[in-house]
Amino acid sequence: MNTFRNPISPFSAPDPFMTYVPETGYYYALFTRGSVLELFRSRHAAAICTGESKVIYTPDGPRDGIWGDIWAPEMHRGNNGKWYIYTSGRAQEQPGEKRLFIMEALSDDPFRDWRFKCKPTPDVFSIDPTVYTAPNGQQFICCSRVDHGQVLDVCALDNPWTFGSRRSMIARAEYGWELVPPYVGNAAINEGAFFVENGSRLFIIYSGNGCWSDHYCLGVLEFTGSDRGDPDQMTNPKNWFKHDTPLFVMGNGVYGPGHASFFRSPDGSELWCAYHGMKEHNETVTPAPRYFHIQKVEFDQSGYPVMGEPAGYEADLVPPSGEEL
Repeated sequence: MNTFRNPISPFSAPDPFMTYVPETGYYYALFTRGSVLELFRSRHAAAICTGESKVIYTPDGPRDGIWGDIWAPEMHRGNNGKWYIYTSGRAQEQPGEKRLFIMEALSDDPFRDWRFKCKPTPDVFSIDPTVYTAPNGQQFICCSRVDHGQVLDVCALDNPWTFGSRRSMIARAEYGWELVPPYVGNAAINEGAFFVENGSRLFIIYSGNGCWSDHYCLGVLEFTGSDRGDPDQMTNPKNWFKHDTPLFVMGNGVYGPGHASFFRSPDGSELWCAYHGMKEHNETVTPAPRYFHIQKVEFDQSGYPVMGEPAGYEADLVPPSGEEL
């Protein structure tokens, strides 16, 4: 049986996003690559970072209002059937505030051409966008907004590139494990959100602390409303419960595991997590290299996600179920 070991990137690959597209038979991945958007694809999950890749966007500040520092891109299918990439970039020529922007695929094949779609309004300092499509087709975006630290907002989408009027802050750092080590001023951080649906339960799995910290980890928000497709319910902060225990913390020599995305195995039977982790203890505000890891997620009898500890560097892992040999 084929096995692999983490990390699956031979180079730093922060903020990894990964998905499997049955129609093409490929995995696709994106991660922070500085000032380009580069899309990767492979038939095998563990080879995603050494497979094919293509640069699909280079910032053009005067034309698009994006000057560089593209962080944490994610690719999601819109409720109109098209593919979109949601990400953020520097909004001025000099280092400073960032704004969300959206790319649109020009065909059903994500590995073909893309175009810059827009910078959505409202014009606020936000990063780390992710998208959820409800059973009724209504879409929602969650992002990390800079507001005396970083908080999580949820907004209903009028279409895949237009924010609706229903938008609320649903979470800010509050527990001790989200607030270590101490940060300068009010820089308490919730970021890197991703929607995970399991039966009747809907979660947002997010990252707490700073990405440079050993204590960067995953926490869980859970939707407690009755209708996942109702913009009023989904954007009501009272309908989001933050669990008081982290889901995933450092271990087995992996420091600061976080900024996760989740994807299904080719046969749909397994849920997998893509996340980044550091190989070394880090005390500075400048992150050490962050490498791309993947591992399988389980659920307990109640349907709550269980991740255990990060797979160590000597652990042999079995690829996702249904992957071609």
